[in-house]
Amino acid sequence: MAIAGVMAALLMAGTPGAPEAKDTRFGLMSSLPIYRMPQASVADALVVGGDATGVHWLRRVVEANNSLDPVDMLDPAGLARLDTLLLIQPRALTPAENVALDDWVRAGGKVLLVADPMLVSEPTFALGDPRNPQAIAVSGPILARWGLTLESEVDARHRADPGIGGDDPGIERDGTHRHADDEMLDLEGATIPVTLGGHFALRAPAGGAPADCELREARLIAVCDIGEGRAVLLADATMFERSPAPSDAPDAFWALMGMVRDEPGE
Repeated sequence: MAIAGVMAALLMAGTPGAPEAKDTRFGLMSSLPIYRMPQASVADALVVGGDATGVHWLRRVVEANNSLDPVDMLDPAGLARLDTLLLIQPRALTPAENVALDDWVRAGGKVLLVADPMLVSEPTFALGDPRNPQAIAVSGPILARWGLTLESEVDARHRADPGIGGDDPGIERDGTHRHADDEMLDLEGATIPVTLGGHFALRAPAGGAPADCELREARLIAVCDIGEGRAVLLADATMFERSPAPSDAPDAFWALMGMVRDEPGE
């Protein structure tokens, strides 16, 4: 992965050390335990509910000077109350939600969409338990609507070498994740850890509505001007999976937000 290219891509939106947002109305939809931690019992919920250390790093960073509201469903009325939407490894959106999101962005909405094709953290609960995060990205319909596809690192490696798997230190032959080392992307002092990140590719927008998407060097990031709004997409959720925060994660998050806040065409 071209680390220098991704670094330049993330910082292209502005000067190093992008300023933090203030008085911004953020909305968050995520299958990751960012806004609240899923608990195995009522007793666990009571303990964590009163323990400040149970708060995810992203909540602390955003809520310091802004509002952050959990979003369970995307509809025109709810989206109209937001300035910026954070979709971080969300559940599958319904057709109506995809339309509402697309309409909102085209009218000037701003969104950060994190779509990781393969989460690397071990699930807290049994396989199939709905309290676990969405293990694979299911954002294909909205990506297609904006003229993008997402390919996993596993698929990319297999396409390059169909025999890859058993000899690879991070991937089994059936494509499942065994272990992998982080690749740290340096953002002039801030870092984004990436583990088996995905890759975006361009395609014709589904439905024919125009979207102007630019893929940054390593295709880990896509920046899309969509009507009057903007979407920034990141194909790896590693830094959001982890609490406490990875090194310099807050600075890396605000660098991404700097890209989101840029006006279309910049």
